[in-house]
This record gives sequence, structure tokens and C-alpha cells, in this order.
Amino acid sequence: MAVAASTELECVNIMLAAIGEAPINKLTGLLPVDARTAQSTLLEVNRSVQSEGWSFNMEFNVVLTRDAITQQITISNNVLKIDTNVYDHPTTDIIQRGLKLYDRKNNTFLLDGDVTCHITYFRDFVELPEPARYYMTIKAARLFVDRLIGDDGLRTYTAQDEARARAILMETDLSNADHNVLTGDPNLNNPINTFTPADVLNR
Repeated sequence: MAVAASTELECVNIMLAAIGEAPINKLTGLLPVDARTAQSTLLEVNRSVQSEGWSFNMEFNVVLTRDAITQQITISNNVLKIDTNVYDHPTTDIIQRGLKLYDRKNNTFLLDGDVTCHITYFRDFVELPEPARYYMTIKAARLFVDRLIGDDGLRTYTAQDEARARAILMETDLSNADHNVLTGDPNLNNPINTFTPADVLNR
């Protein structure tokens, strides 16, 4: 029998088990207080982890099209971070402000053209690879227990468990990202330039 990837419901139930609570059978409708707290804690950790930027939620050289009438660029609400390449846009300093792009150098939302950028997206839980789901579950369970009970002796998962889960995620991510010293940096067009180690290892 094939084993499916863990679901958000399973992860919430793991968190509930960590404080000795009974599992639930759904994540919608009227839920017990502890279940709602577990669900919100998992979402909090999910956002935090995905904000770091991983191979499964980063896209490079995405072209965002400027509106011909407003001369502005509106971004979707699942964007966590945007980074533009100074070599592609040398006369501007474009950042995310709310759900629009803002030119900080010229102090305006009005842009002179389309913008090419690297985007970190928030992915739904079902889109995440299993190592990411597992790491988020362990991290969220530890945070959940700390907030509700605060007793080290009652922790189901240790700091070592969390570190081990993160190491598995990082190993998987580095493998999927296919980094190498010649062509590893998507910001660079010259194949002899190297990637920045801190971008990969500083997790």
C-alpha cells in the first residue's frame, strides 16, 4: 500500500497529540480552541519557513507586466518576497510595498516598464514537499507546546528532532536547486561567476 504525503489535518493532529488532546477529523467549521490554536500555529510557522525562500517556492526571472493605464505593477497576495536585479534595472530601486511595486530611488509607484524579478511565493500546504511538511510540523509542535504548557518535560519533540528535520529539508532543497560554483547564481548571466554561499547555507 502506497503511503501518501502528510496532510495539514494529520499535522494538526500530531500537534494536538503533543499536548495529550484527542485528534479531530476536519479543519473547517466549529473547532475546539486547542485545534484552532494548533492550526493557526502551523500556518504561522508555514509562513515563516517559506519566507526564507526554497527551491519549491522561489521563481527566477519572472516578468511582471506594468499596467498600460496606471503605469503601476500590482502583485498577487501570495508573494512573500520580491528581489530585482540591479543589472536589469540600473536606474531604479524597486521594492514591494503592499501589493504594488515601488521605485524607492525615484519615490514613486509609477514605473517606466515591465520588471524582471525573483519571487518567493507562499505555497499551499498540499504543494509543499514532504521534508518541508515534516519540518514545519515538528517546529510548530514545539512552539505549540511551549505556548500552551511551557514545560520542557512534556515536549514530545526535542530541539534535536527539529534540527534533524531541518537538515533533511536543507539536504533535499540543495539537491533540487542544483547549485554549482559555475552557474549557481540566477542573478548572473556570466557562467564563470559563482553563487553566493550565504544565499544557500545561511538558513
